[in-house]
Formats: sequence, structure tokens, C-alpha cells
Amino acid sequence: MALPPPPSTAPGPDVALRARAARRAMAYVHRVVGPAGVPSAEMSLCPGFGQSFDGARARGRLREVLGVDPGFDLDGEGFSAMVALALLAPGGGPELVRRLARQVETCRWRHRYRFLPGPGGLPADTDSTALTLGALYEAGLLPAAGLRAGARELLRSAAPATGVPRRPAADRDAGAVRPGVFMVYWEDGEEPGTLPRGRKQDPVACANALYTVLLADLPGCDGVRGVADATVGFLAEHLTSGRFLRGTRYYPSPDAFLHAVSRLCARFPDTAGPLTAPARRALERTGTGASAVTGSVLEIALRVLAADRLGVTAGQDERRARLARMQRPDGSWPAAASYRMGRFPLFFGSSFLTTVFALSALRPARPAPTVPPPRTGE
Repeated sequence: MALPPPPSTAPGPDVALRARAARRAMAYVHRVVGPAGVPSAEMSLCPGFGQSFDGARARGRLREVLGVDPGFDLDGEGFSAMVALALLAPGGGPELVRRLARQVETCRWRHRYRFLPGPGGLPADTDSTALTLGALYEAGLLPAAGLRAGARELLRSAAPATGVPRRPAADRDAGAVRPGVFMVYWEDGEEPGTLPRGRKQDPVACANALYTVLLADLPGCDGVRGVADATVGFLAEHLTSGRFLRGTRYYPSPDAFLHAVSRLCARFPDTAGPLTAPARRALERTGTGASAVTGSVLEIALRVLAADRLGVTAGQDERRARLARMQRPDGSWPAAASYRMGRFPLFFGSSFLTTVFALSALRPARPAPTVPPPRTGE
């Protein structure tokens, strides 16, 4: 009787499909990121991202539809490049990473980074600063001294532990300011030619800021522990209260928050340990059963990345297979609302942004980066 054939070592159809999708997505990214970097995100007044328009028209659309003027033009944002650098620098092509790094440099002010390049509009914010500093350092493009200087700047943004000033009436919709927790904007008035933004805190921005401060491993800095404990408590409350399901001030999807928290939990389990179990439970609320493979491509990709970092395997194959099947012929995925303005319902997104998240989600799960912490004296 003939022996049965040996088991095949060829990848299964879903694995091969995902690998092809990842290759096509990377080819798309390389085509889109030109010498000047990433094209600016599109914008929409609809969270479903219908009827989008470019940044050059955004200010006029806000005046026309909402009767408001943000006070600055919105064309040429650099945040898309910051996000791409954080996602693609590990394992990305050297020229691609260099182009992204050159683009985010146009948004730098000292050790801080702005959402929009150049003066005259938004001041630097802690979300842009944290994402960029961490990405540049982990890509080997920022020395330890630069990371530590930026981390100290981030610590300066934290609300005072006591005596938090009363919020101006115009900012009351941003919620109560939590003492000791990172704020979105600095209040030191050091940046010339920028508009004051008021006291605001956003859980996603807080998670990103804490990640970068912990990455810097600041020696002899007494303020780190207090800010870290206050911020972890703030994030834990946002998780366990269920408020994360409504998104945050600047991020409309709950999956964006879970993604940010999962980065903290995977890289800094000692500090972020209190967040791990509630984050897993929260992921189960948004990412299992029928909802595991529903939502926009962006939300599914964020769910995959968060689940990988939190050690959740259920539903991952189905989510990755769905991502691969939803890819467009040019290697991209459709735009979705990635982030939004705080004061107005103006949503930012692009095919490029969705694609870099989907590409990252289709890659095999990877451990946290092995970049060593900075050493004293570097």
C-alpha cells in the first residue's frame, strides 16, 4: 500500500494572500512617499469620511458649512509622516525612512514637534512630539541625548499635581484637567507666533507621551514616577469606565486608544501592568464575535496590532484575512477617519494612512523593539 504523501510545507492560502497583500501595500507606500514625503491627509466633515476635500479647501469649508474659522490654514500637515515613521521605521527601507524623517523635521521647534509645519498656527503638541521622538530614536536617527531632552519637555507639559487653575469657559467641553497628567499643549508661552490652545488632555496623546518618557529612561528625574502613576491611573479609568468606546477628543475610534495603550503594555509591562488586563477585556468588547471583522479597514488594522501586543490570538487570522481581501488593486485601502480636530467635527484621513496601518497589521507579529534604553552620559 502506498504511503501517504508528506504534509505540505507550503503556506496556506490565507497566509499566501496576506503576504501578497503586504508586498503590494509596501510597493504602494514607496510610490506615494516622494522626495517631499507623504501627501497631506484629506479631510471630511463626516466621521464616515464621505465627501472629502484637501487641506487647501478645509478652512473655506469650515467657514461655509459651520460658520467657524480655525484661525490658520490646514494644508500640508506633518502628522501623517509622524504616524508612518512610527509604524514603518522598524524594517522599512532606509530611503523611505529618511524621507519621512526629513518631512517631520519641518515640523520641529526645538525639542517639540507641531502638527503643521512652520510658525503662525498650531503650537507644538505632546502627541506629535512623543510619536516623532520615539520613532526617530527607535529608528536610530535620534541620539539618546536628543530623546532625553524631548522627554524632559514632555514632562513639563503635565498638569500641576496641585492647584490646577480653573479652566476658561471656552474650554469646559474638554473635560476636567487631571493633576499630574500630560496635557496636549504646553502652557509656557515659549513658542513665538502660535495661537494659545487651552488646557486639554487626550488619553491617546497621554499614552503616547508616557511611552516616549519611559523610553528615555531619564536618570535621576524625580518627576517621572509621579507623572507615570497619574497617567496610568487616568488611562485605567478611561478603560474601565467604558468611555473609551466613544473615542477621545482627537481620535474618533476606540481602537485607536486600545492601540496606543497596547504599545505601553508591551514595551513597559512593569509601569503599564495595571492597564493590561482591562485593555484585554476592552479588546474583547470591541474585537470578538461578529465585531472581530467588522468596522473600517483602519479599525480592523488597529485591532490586530493591539491584539498582537496584548497577547490576544482569538480572531487574528480572520481579521488579517479580511484585511487582505479588502485591498484595492493599486495596493492601498480606502481612507477612513484617523483623527479629528477637537473644536470642530473635522476628520483627517487618507488612503496612505489606512494603508500603513493595514500593512503593519499584515506583517507577522513582532516583539517590542530591542533598542536599548539610553545610558547615562550618551
